[in-house]
Amino acid sequence: MQEENKIKLYLDTTIPSAYYDTSKPVRQLITQKWFENEASLYDLYISVTAIDEIDEIINIVKKQNIRQLIVDCDIKILDLSEKAVELADEYMSKGAIPKSEPEDSYHIAIASVNYLHALASWNFRHIVSVNPIRKIHEINMKQGYPVIEIGSLEIFGGSEYGNL
Repeated sequence: MQEENKIKLYLDTTIPSAYYDTSKPVRQLITQKWFENEASLYDLYISVTAIDEIDEIINIVKKQNIRQLIVDCDIKILDLSEKAVELADEYMSKGAIPKSEPEDSYHIAIASVNYLHALASWNFRHIVSVNPIRKIHEINMKQGYPVIEIGSLEIFGGSEYGNL
């Protein structure tokens, strides 16, 4: 697939972290198989917010492995711009994302202000959930940003790996 035709997919911290998370074996398997077989079909992005969260991981080997995965998969790193902070604040003030979870809001805002097509997350509590998604879409449209597709890796080709 030509680079310009690829879906621009933002990965929040939960995606590369799941690759090495043995506490959720099915999620880990889906993530590993997705990176192995599907990741090259997308133009992949992550952010400085995710890098900061990865840097907080206490397990040094896991942290190094996640960093290497980012490099190996040529995942581009996006900055947390002033526009993204403003949009994230809007998400939180309008109740799309709880004020207690600013990083979740930053992930979505960074993807939105950079006009990415989609965001993948394993965070079903604050991101991959119908009410936050509806509010995010509404806010993005009012702010002049496109609607961003939000889902777990399963909707980006990973669904076939959950039953291996």
